[in-house]
Amino acid sequence: MMNDREFFNQVAFKWDDMCHHDKNKINYIIDISEVKKDSKILDVGTGTGVLIKYLMDTKPKEIHGVDLSENMIQVAKSKYKDDRVKFYAEDIVEFNEEKDFDYVFIYSAYPHFKDKKKLFSHLRKLMKENGKIIICHSQSKEDINRVHASKEAVKEHILPKAEITCEIMKDYFKINKCIDNDEMYYISAVK
Repeated sequence: MMNDREFFNQVAFKWDDMCHHDKNKINYIIDISEVKKDSKILDVGTGTGVLIKYLMDTKPKEIHGVDLSENMIQVAKSKYKDDRVKFYAEDIVEFNEEKDFDYVFIYSAYPHFKDKKKLFSHLRKLMKENGKIIICHSQSKEDINRVHASKEAVKEHILPKAEITCEIMKDYFKINKCIDNDEMYYISAVK
């Protein structure tokens, strides 16, 4: 059985052709997240850096993209030649290079984290007081779970109902917004 790193390394170079991301929905996600100018942003599970293009429109101070897959990071690095964008190929729960993030985004990656409590506990330590964490998908949880069910390596990576995620997050953050419908999955919370 292939582990997550192997799976994502294997699909990295064809990822952008495999996955469709609705740019209108991503722009909506950025809008409702109310990202302020000159922010320090962490993009968890950045993959090929899909979200970074949209985050750049908010005129950030810096963006740090972290992903388990070295090949995903290689693809992301090839897309962005901006000094404000830095990439790290490592497990987010071992990432400690930077702290004091204003925003933490987990876009299209949340189901891939097995230990959600460990994830939130660690991310909390990387955030500024009153920093905001956003978990989002530009598709419904049903769509995400259907795609994952069809791939052996990620068939157990289920996106839970937003209320279940909020229940786990409540121990670490104050829930701000929660959307779980046939268009998207979105949760924002504040430290």
